[in-house]
Amino acid sequence: MKSYDLLVIGGDAAGMSAASQARRINEKMTIGVFDRGKHVSYAACGMPYYIAGEIKDHSSLIAIDRDEFIEKRNIDIHNDAEATAIDFGKKTVAIESPEGIKEYGYGKLVIATGARALRPPITGVDSGNIFLLRNLSQGMAIRDYIERTKPAQGLIIGGGFIGLEMAEAFKTLGIGATLLEKMDSVAMTMSDEIRTIILKKLLENDVNVITGVNIEKIEKSGAGHAVITDRGKFTADFIIVSTGIRTNTDFLKNTELSMTERGAIIVNEKSETNIPGVFAAGDCATVKHLVTGKDTYMPLGSTANKQGRVAGLQAAGVKSEVFPGIVGSQFVKVFDLEVGKTGLNGRDAELEGMEAVSTSTVWKSRAGYCPRAQKIFVSITADSKTSVVIGGEVAGTDGAALRMNVIATAITAGMKVSELAYLDLGYAPPFSPVWDPVNATAQKMVKR
Repeated sequence: MKSYDLLVIGGDAAGMSAASQARRINEKMTIGVFDRGKHVSYAACGMPYYIAGEIKDHSSLIAIDRDEFIEKRNIDIHNDAEATAIDFGKKTVAIESPEGIKEYGYGKLVIATGARALRPPITGVDSGNIFLLRNLSQGMAIRDYIERTKPAQGLIIGGGFIGLEMAEAFKTLGIGATLLEKMDSVAMTMSDEIRTIILKKLLENDVNVITGVNIEKIEKSGAGHAVITDRGKFTADFIIVSTGIRTNTDFLKNTELSMTERGAIIVNEKSETNIPGVFAAGDCATVKHLVTGKDTYMPLGSTANKQGRVAGLQAAGVKSEVFPGIVGSQFVKVFDLEVGKTGLNGRDAELEGMEAVSTSTVWKSRAGYCPRAQKIFVSITADSKTSVVIGGEVAGTDGAALRMNVIATAITAGMKVSELAYLDLGYAPPFSPVWDPVNATAQKMVKR
């Protein structure tokens, strides 16, 4: 039985970050990475833009070539190799590949199996020309279908971030777009104001948005499909299903590994699990939320890279390396609209049992007399009792989304609204007004 000093299950952001960092620290340890897919180390978040043709070749999405890992970094890469069982006592992993099932031993183990797209229980959802979008192979299949068939009409089930990005991709390609969402609005993690702004942008770009809809079944209709709902029938040549994800941890359910009810592996700031020498990172793991202090499941590419880095360094013996946690910072682009969220908005705070207050402004991105100045919507949420900033949202153009990073920093630093109101942010007319939009929003909250 072949054994590795470090065995990594999963070869995308978290897994390859772990393997690479461990190699940088220790040139002699043996490292093996096993991934059930055909690609490693790729930028999954770039796939909507690859499908839209803005990124010409899928190879541009691959951060580091597979052969470089093998030849230059001396890391064994095994594709089409899925972990089916782990014996933590014996320190072995059962791997299924086209050659059959084989066991491998390990000294340290990193579990970075990620998550998969959910296929909802809708009759007919398994028909042809109905695609999921979670991995690079799925993205390549969608682009191949579009290039081969030149579809006129596409339909998206799900109004989350991927659904919004795919609506833009369809319109970029000249494909008619219908978006069906079961909830009352798209982008349900956002506040009411942000959701309204997003919906307006979709409608301005001729995206047919139907919310509060229940899908009954999907039927074949000529070469395409008819989606039968309680709001009528919608036809399309092809369908993208984007209704959420589930962790790839089913093979770990009956083990001693600590997981949440939904299958996310519980880890600490060192990416350690409850089993010594076993780490987990990325979309299969929890992460500490710095506002609530709770272990939460919030799968983000930035988190996967950070957790993977820490897991690899810890596995290689760097015990000082930690990832304290997140405030949940995220961006989405909807045509020319930039949207960002960090921390908790008012509704999030209420669900957490926190007393909070939110204030918003519409401000200019640059000095008002600059011809390129645009309006930016900024919202800040603070703890009602302590005045500590706990969240923020932004929407607009002209670099609006990046303003969110200032609020994320304020949350992480535990700043009060009064401190954010006078934070010394840079000023020059081409970049910002004298009062930056974030300063202005905090000032408004202080007055309130």
